[in-house]
Amino acid sequence: MSPFLEILTTIFAVLYVIVRFLISLWWIYIPLFLGALAWSLWIRYIRNKHVQEMEWILLEIKPPKDIQKIARAMEQFFAGLHGVAGTPNWWDRNIKGMMQRWFSLEIISQGGEIHFLIRTLLMYRDLVEAHIYAQYPETEITLVDDYVYSVPEDIFNEGYDLYGTELMLTKDDAYPIRTYLHFDKDIVLDEHRIDPVASLLEAMSKIKEGEHIWIQTLIRPIGDKWKEEGDKIRDKLVGRAVKKEQGEIVKEVIAWKDAGRDVAREVVTGEVSEGSSSSDSKEEKKYLDFMTKIERDIITAVEENVSKLGYETIIRYIYFARKEIFQSTKPTIIGSYKQFNTQHLNGFKENGDTKPGIDYWWEFKTIRNAYRRRRILADYRKRDFIQHSKYISYLKPLLFERLPIVNWYFFRSKPFVLNIEELASIYHFPAMAVKAPLTPKVEAKKSEPPIGLPIE
Repeated sequence: MSPFLEILTTIFAVLYVIVRFLISLWWIYIPLFLGALAWSLWIRYIRNKHVQEMEWILLEIKPPKDIQKIARAMEQFFAGLHGVAGTPNWWDRNIKGMMQRWFSLEIISQGGEIHFLIRTLLMYRDLVEAHIYAQYPETEITLVDDYVYSVPEDIFNEGYDLYGTELMLTKDDAYPIRTYLHFDKDIVLDEHRIDPVASLLEAMSKIKEGEHIWIQTLIRPIGDKWKEEGDKIRDKLVGRAVKKEQGEIVKEVIAWKDAGRDVAREVVTGEVSEGSSSSDSKEEKKYLDFMTKIERDIITAVEENVSKLGYETIIRYIYFARKEIFQSTKPTIIGSYKQFNTQHLNGFKENGDTKPGIDYWWEFKTIRNAYRRRRILADYRKRDFIQHSKYISYLKPLLFERLPIVNWYFFRSKPFVLNIEELASIYHFPAMAVKAPLTPKVEAKKSEPPIGLPIE
């Protein structure tokens, strides 16, 4: 037998022994796997139960006719809402199913009539109203019935057609989109300001009677963990080594090794070591010296973006109408969001896993497109936020959610982070200069009755 065959035979023999040994331990790892699977199913069950028990309300916001404040005031509103962020204790998370609460910001057009709405938990109603009135004192807020129940649940069997999808970012979360500050930069006069939401409202107001456009922005406040992504991107751009997380023991060993090396160098050569930080700074300076203006602007933009409060976000929109009047408004809606895109930073695009845009018959076009239409409508009606997050430590994906094939169902949505400035850019009340005649507004200012008014 040749030496090569002998080596190959030995390798297979060793592998056979290892496999037999692992199989013999099935009574250890199979119960562990089943136990972990059962625990993840329990967590999913208790979270769904908690979501079903939540008491939601829908508030319609009617801004005053002569509104002056636009996106900047809305940024302060989102900063105030961020106060609901928090981490439930172990018992609340794993026994009661509690998790970070969220809000739904909605703009709808019913036959061209536009409405601004906010869906919130009943317990947060006073909080939402207080922060809106703080920025827009003359706004009118009313409790309304949920419009999603005004249409049949199975609209496809009622003569309707529908297109809908979710949006996602073109780059990592740390890269900012174009915000309202860049639309009216260097503009002084109010009548010359460019309102980012104007083109969206104009497109929504052009639809006819019987057509509907619904846009939903789900937001969930998160902590500072998403800023780590921005730090890594900045370090990579400036040529700074991205440090991996290390345990305390490893850090201590490395520190002793570096100290010993520096002492030995000083004894042998008489040179005092400048330390690794000095060499790193020299390397970083070399990168900075050769950077273009755009590259420097990117670093500045990323640092400014992650310096503000962030919300994990899902944006979805649907357009539907009876089949005889249905028309594709997809380019209009997505085009309104692409005004926030920049080539060197970030922007919006459609999520290919949610849109009914499968073109070829061998991809099961008819069946899959029909499923995606029904799914996006169901997701919109439920307004549920996905129950896993890469920025909230206790919301890591569960075991059964990561199983092959099954994982597609749970990872269709691709949430992303927008800071309060970015959110204010895509959701705020239109300025006085925006001509959106079919947006309900408060026509007259309301005031308190005179102090001396007789009361029976």
